[in-house]
Amino acid sequence: MARRHFAVSEIEALIPELETTFARILQLRSGMRGFEQKLEAAGVDVDLDHEGGEGESPEIAALRAMFRGYYEALSESLEGIRSLGGDVKDLDLALVDFPARRGDQEVLLCWRLGEKRIQFWHTAEEGFAGRRPIDSGMAHTPQRLD
Repeated sequence: MARRHFAVSEIEALIPELETTFARILQLRSGMRGFEQKLEAAGVDVDLDHEGGEGESPEIAALRAMFRGYYEALSESLEGIRSLGGDVKDLDLALVDFPARRGDQEVLLCWRLGEKRIQFWHTAEEGFAGRRPIDSGMAHTPQRLD
């Protein structure tokens, strides 16, 4: 199956949804870290594959269940961005790349939380450090496939 390529306007239409999703992701990460710290302070391994077991206190079991719940909600939110066509590159920067074309070249349109428009692109090899301003070589509206 051919990889979908986005136009600038298509991603800009997704920005409100991306902002809402990342606000949720950042809240979930914060909550998850809180439960992770509580588990670590209690000397408990935070391994998601570990279900706990006999002899584990109800408090530790509850902390583990809350941590797992936050993790699963975070995973669902990230999957939501993937289902839109984005690839989350950095949670701390709230950075997402979308595949695009610049002429015959495969590039990535780059969005970061706080940006109200798509302003940058880069190649997969250059990554975020190689961001360049959008120019006339980039499709701003979807291309028809006649």
